[in-house]
Amino acid sequence: MSSAATPIPVGARTRSPLGERLFHYCATAALSFEVLFISTVILAAAWYVDLDDLKATVSSPSMRYAMRMSITSVTITTLISVTLAIPAAYALSHYRIPFAPVVDTILDLPIVMPPIAAGMTLLVLFGYYLGEPMSALGIYLPHTPAGVVVAQFFTTMTFAVRSSKAALDGISPRLPRVARTLGSNEWRAFRRVTLPLAKPGLIAGVVVTWSRCLGLFGPVVMFCGATEFRTQVMPTAIYINTSVGKLEEAVAGALILVVFALVTLIIFKRLGGRGYMW
Repeated sequence: MSSAATPIPVGARTRSPLGERLFHYCATAALSFEVLFISTVILAAAWYVDLDDLKATVSSPSMRYAMRMSITSVTITTLISVTLAIPAAYALSHYRIPFAPVVDTILDLPIVMPPIAAGMTLLVLFGYYLGEPMSALGIYLPHTPAGVVVAQFFTTMTFAVRSSKAALDGISPRLPRVARTLGSNEWRAFRRVTLPLAKPGLIAGVVVTWSRCLGLFGPVVMFCGATEFRTQVMPTAIYINTSVGKLEEAVAGALILVVFALVTLIIFKRLGGRGYMW
């Protein structure tokens, strides 16, 4: 025995054409505003300085040291972060971690922690609690180039872990399981199956971690200061130039960082990076 289905009024299932157009215009307007706002901010800075200002900034001994210091420290920090992040991400992705919500929360703290607070906590730990025993061993981190690496590592290691985990999560767990049934141990399956498949995502994570390190200001200036020709990196050099009235040099330095960021973003997109940039 069957009964005919009750027809649903068409008007109850569809939006009016006016409502659809209004929604379309609002969404497009919001997107246009954001793109226009970002473009205007960057173009205004580019319009403010000329080629002579850029040349003077690049040839400045202080800024050249800041650029070298930035690139060197950021590269070291990224290598350390990624070396630790890949096995940590593998553990998060494949193992049953005790107190997993607590571990996740602790890992995410450096991302949500205010940068000034991050620098202050590092200063308390390595300056007050560990300063004396470490100095007895000839190791002192606050206000040193090594401290710059520590500040960068503390703030950006979570980005390396999260990006690596996202890349590993994209690999089907069936593939390494098949490799293990064929006689490979876990390490060999990881090295020969999981790692090659996750390589584009892992490299994209390296690029993003490097870029995030490059723009750090708060933790570095709180933990290491901004001593010229010692701990001064690009963000702190820009801040100092602004504070002493050298606005052209500051804007030129900011544009250099924008160029680095743009190149990083292009590389990230070419490597297929998507949702694990932040």
